[in-house]
Amino acid sequence: MKKIKLISHPLVQHYLSVMRDKKTPQAEFKESLDRISYILAAESFSSLKLVNKSVNTPFKKIEGKKINETIVLLPILRAGLGLTKGFTDLYPEIITSHIGIYRDEKSLKPVQYYFRFPKIQNKKDATVIILDPMIATGGSVIFTIEYLLNMGIRKIKVVSLLCAPEGIEAIEKRFGKNEKKYIEITSCSLDEKLNEKGYIIPGLGDAGDRIFGT
Repeated sequence: MKKIKLISHPLVQHYLSVMRDKKTPQAEFKESLDRISYILAAESFSSLKLVNKSVNTPFKKIEGKKINETIVLLPILRAGLGLTKGFTDLYPEIITSHIGIYRDEKSLKPVQYYFRFPKIQNKKDATVIILDPMIATGGSVIFTIEYLLNMGIRKIKVVSLLCAPEGIEAIEKRFGKNEKKYIEITSCSLDEKLNEKGYIIPGLGDAGDRIFGT
């Protein structure tokens, strides 16, 4: 696994601070997350493959570029949906898949209840971007990565808003040397720790509840 990449963009830090504030209302919380998602999307798309394409400008014909890669967005329901806007707005051609996982409150282990993925002929050449705003114990992300690797996916990007050291360490320990080379993690902050209930400290509370007002 490549070293986790932390996005230190001033706008990310600004809007992340807005989201951390427990007094921030739902609409402003969601709006701040949408804005951060554009920056995370731009970073995630920065290594996409391009091919040449002829373009006729108003003055002459030139050799332009176009994206030549199958990209699948995979938000982990439900909170992962909150990060999709920047990705789908910047690249509407992206394919959006879904995986539903909830964390058992007693064992803190992930439980899958839903999965839909597109039919792709060559899975090894596809890039899958997992969206999970909060990497806490890492259980949901590990479960999803395992699922994708077993399917034959070999290009996996994990994008989060916040992560805990325990979650990153769990991901690091779970995957061997050969598997790690397929995985990249991008986040906006590596927070202090998890509390006894498995929440990220200082964190921002339950991302799903704050996004959807539940």
